[in-house]
Order: sequence, then structure tokens, then C-alpha cells
Amino acid sequence: MATVSNTLVVGAGMAGLTLAVALKRNGIGCEIVELREHLSEPGTGISLQGPALRALHTVGLAESCIARGFGYSFFKACDAQGNVTGTVELPRLLGPDYPATVGIMRHWVHEVLAEELARLGVAVRLGTTLTSLEQNGDGVDVALSDGTRARYDLVVGADGVNSTVRELTFGPQHEPRYTGQMNWRATVSRPPEVLGRYSYFGPTNKSGFNPISQTQMYIYALQNVPVKPRWPDEELPGRLRDLLSEFGGALARAREEVVSPEQIICRPTFSLIMPPPWHRGRVIVIGDAAHATTPQLASGASIAIEDAVVLARRLADGGGVEAVLTDFTARRYDRCRMVVQNSERLGEWEKRPGSPDDDTVNVVARSYQELAKPV
Repeated sequence: MATVSNTLVVGAGMAGLTLAVALKRNGIGCEIVELREHLSEPGTGISLQGPALRALHTVGLAESCIARGFGYSFFKACDAQGNVTGTVELPRLLGPDYPATVGIMRHWVHEVLAEELARLGVAVRLGTTLTSLEQNGDGVDVALSDGTRARYDLVVGADGVNSTVRELTFGPQHEPRYTGQMNWRATVSRPPEVLGRYSYFGPTNKSGFNPISQTQMYIYALQNVPVKPRWPDEELPGRLRDLLSEFGGALARAREEVVSPEQIICRPTFSLIMPPPWHRGRVIVIGDAAHATTPQLASGASIAIEDAVVLARRLADGGGVEAVLTDFTARRYDRCRMVVQNSERLGEWEKRPGSPDDDTVNVVARSYQELAKPV
């Protein structure tokens, strides 16, 4: 085993929580610090693609997520009126008895992970984050925002797109880039005929829906906005309804349910792929801290969860820390870069509707084929 017996995980998002579960299952001690006061994740629904389910299956949690969400195995591209123009059959990476993908509320995934952490006895310190770190020999000395200091064999930055660990370790030059789109999501009721993910490509924007339970789905919409805006919450329902007015079919019917700011999340899209290495000494970044992606492939959570499982497995396999962390990045970089770059490419086509080089369905299909490969 690599010379790691105690690890500090900074950030309790999906990457950080999954990593802590995987480390503990591999006999490596760890604790989590999280800046937020509550161990929950705001937001509406997300997609757990096949790679995420496969990774969660290795730590025994895929079934719990499947039970709380809605499983499906296809993606359909549609015109603005809901007429299907292309279908992608999603690979069932866990075999025929499991769905290819699960739509699920984000906080339900966090509940599954948090329950397992409590069962395993992993300490989670809320309202606390890292303020400084210093590498000394075979350890990292850290100072935390609650005034405490400690020493760890390894520090993992799983603290998101605006990562403090990334900035403290690598400097401020690796900044996420706003891609010119706002990502809207709103929870509404699920009509019985919605059994998979649909994307509608309209004359100016893209939208669609994704089932997350027997009774609910979420609308997603990507709005082309060159300069990142700031809108008050009370304006969000009206703005989203206006955005959806160019669409027909089931999406037009779902539009009428968008009435409250509480059912809506609206966030700018960012993109980032850090060049190797993702570590310095005994500090490494994973998930959105290393590779933030736009939502076009619905795979940001998948590659973050994969990061966590692969890193824990490599640490358990053994070898020197430098060699293990170098190998981890080598295993992950091309795969994560593909997701980031192909998502950006899809976003660029969405900003230029009718572009002659638009090859959306094939890019989506090829991307999912690559992600189906073992990690």
C-alpha cells in the first residue's frame, strides 16, 4: 500500500464523499472538511450515467441510488416541437438487469453517501475548510478555518470549480472559464410517457427533460448569454417560461408548471481542464477542482465519482505516493479532457443553431462509447 494512512478530503460534494467511502473501504483513514454548514447539496436533478453507476457499484452504493431515482437507457434528440431526430441507446455498464442511467435528485445521492459515511464512522467537519497548507517531508501540515492544525499523509482537494486547494497548491492561473451559457433546471411532474432523457434543439436555445422518479422529472435548458448575468430570484420563473416559449410538445406542457423560484436552479456554465500533473507532493485535486465541465454530456458527476474510486484503488494497490498520484492523473487525464472538450463543442453548436458542422448525435454517441470503457 502507498504510505498513506490518514487523508484529509477537502469538500463534501460527490467526489469528496465518494472518495471518503472508497478510502475507508480500502482501509485508509480519512476525514472530510466542508465549508457549508449542512451535509447536503442544493439543486434539482442530475444524471448518474453508466460510468457513475459502475463506480458506485464498486463501493456498494449503486443499488441505493437506483432505488431512489428513475432508471432509463436512451437519449433522444428532438426538434423544437418534440419530433425525434436521433436516438442514442445508452450502454448498460452493469449488465441487463440494471439501467444505463439514473435520473435522480442531487440531494438523494448525497443522502446515500452520507448515510454510508456515518455507518463507516468517517468524521465530517462542517462549517470548516482549509486555509493554508505546507508540505514537510512525508506529510502535509494544514491550518483549518476553525483554528485547528493537523498533519496528514495526503490532502485531496475535492472542493469544486473554485477550489481553494487548487489555488493554494498551483496558484491562481488555473481559472474556470465562463462558456457563454446559463444552465437552468426546474423540477416538474413527470408524464407517464417520459421514460428517458430528451433534448429539444430550438431556433435559439436548447432544452429538454430528464425523469428523476415515478412522479417527477426536471426540465433543463441552456440559454446563450455572452456576458454572465445576475438575475434576482423572483424573476427566474418568468424568465424560464419565456425561454421555453419557443418549444412545443411535452416541453411546452411542462412549461406551465414553472411557477416558483424554489423549484428553479440557474447557474452559469464553466469549463476547466487542468494540465498534468494534478498533484504537487502529497496534495492532489480531483473532480471539478481539476476538470469542470459544462452539462452537455451530463457526465460531470460521473467523472468526478470515477476519480474518487480510481484514486482510492490506486492508493490501496501500493507504491510510492509520487508514483501513485502520477499514475492516477495519467489514467484520468485523457478521459476527463474528452468530456470537457466534447461538452464545450456541443455547447458551441448550441450557440450557433443550424451550423453546417453540427454533429451532435454522433459526438454524444462516441463520447458515451469512450466512457463505457473500463477505468
